Amino acid sequence: MHMTLAHAWLTFVIGLYLAGFVIYVLEFTNSDPSVTSRAGRLIEVGFLFHTLEIFVHTFSGSRAPGSRFLLPVETVGESLSFFAWSLAFVYLVLVKRYRTEGFGLVLSPVLVLFLIPALFPFPERHLAVPYLDDSHFLLHILSAFFAYGSFTLSFIAGLLYLTQDWALKLKAAPDVYRKLPSLEDLERFTFRTIFWGLLLLGVAIVTGGLWTQRAFGTFLLLEPKSFATLLTWCVYLAIMYFHHVSLVKGRRVILMSVLAFALVLFTFIGTGMIKPGLHVGV
Repeated sequence: MHMTLAHAWLTFVIGLYLAGFVIYVLEFTNSDPSVTSRAGRLIEVGFLFHTLEIFVHTFSGSRAPGSRFLLPVETVGESLSFFAWSLAFVYLVLVKRYRTEGFGLVLSPVLVLFLIPALFPFPERHLAVPYLDDSHFLLHILSAFFAYGSFTLSFIAGLLYLTQDWALKLKAAPDVYRKLPSLEDLERFTFRTIFWGLLLLGVAIVTGGLWTQRAFGTFLLLEPKSFATLLTWCVYLAIMYFHHVSLVKGRRVILMSVLAFALVLFTFIGTGMIKPGLHVGV
């Protein structure tokens, strides 16, 4: 896709998400339920246009020779744009049953923040690595981004839970909290998204191992991101176990899940700063 057209397309997507956010804000000061419905529709339309942009970018902007298929995650900007799309995909598709309009108020500006860097140029990295078009590699990339998106949603829900719980304990909760999901709904949403994150990150680990075995003859690359990914999966698995057997309840287990998100940030962004390797972009 031509860069000018790509920027215009992404700007349009950002505009849709921003418009959705504005309408969400208006809904919190308006009792008309149709306002909320319009905001949700704008987010869905923005996601559809974002999906189309990624589809076109993938097939027209692939830098690989021949018919090789590569996802647009070769630069920081591309990776952040793809992450924003993954975040919206998890929210709109995987956890559709648990969607709430109040949560959309928080999610829409987050999508915008991740999309804005995609409008700026970043240096490209081209790796002379075999089998980048391998099906295991493609599944590895998709499942990893969806996993990070799931954990990000759990983090947002956890923060909403903690702030609302704190306000209720102080008996100083403003009217805005009454329009947000209940504590029970937020806890359910938090652990539903952690469940999807664990499942998808597990798929990413397995498919990544299968790809590296084919490409390099080993199931585990000696890179910080590989070890950080395994650690992240284990920590979230422990949190799910504590929640499932009720060893840690309510606010404490939510706080654990929020703190665990630091590992996601370190895995997704921080490891590339320590020792850049095969994991390009971020």
